[in-house]
Parts: sequence; structure tokens; C-alpha cells
Amino acid sequence: MRGKTPAPGTDRSADRATARSAVAVSVAALITAAALFGALAPKGAALEGPLINNINIALR
Repeated sequence: MRGKTPAPGTDRSADRATARSAVAVSVAALITAAALFGALAPKGAALEGPLINNINIALR
């Protein structure tokens, strides 16, 4: 039984458009999440982690 791979020379523009749309939605979601975090984070929020060692963020 053969797999369902497209024949050579077929148009894959619909697949590319779908992939671009998915990437655009993902980027928009990340930007929205970052904006919400910035709006909801308390002033002087501290980030701590293995690479970030207690760096304070001064939100203005």
C-alpha cells in the first residue's frame, strides 16, 4: 500500500498558506500574552531563574 504523498509537481501553495497562517496566529498569541503579562505584573516584579539571578524589572 502506498502512502498518501503528493505527486511531484503538485501545487502546495494551500499547505504553505495554512502553515503561514498558523505561524501568524502563534506569534500573535505570544505577543498578546507578553502584553497581558506586562499589564498585569506588579511594579518591581522580580524574575528569578537559573540564568536570571534576581533581576528586578522596573515597570513604568
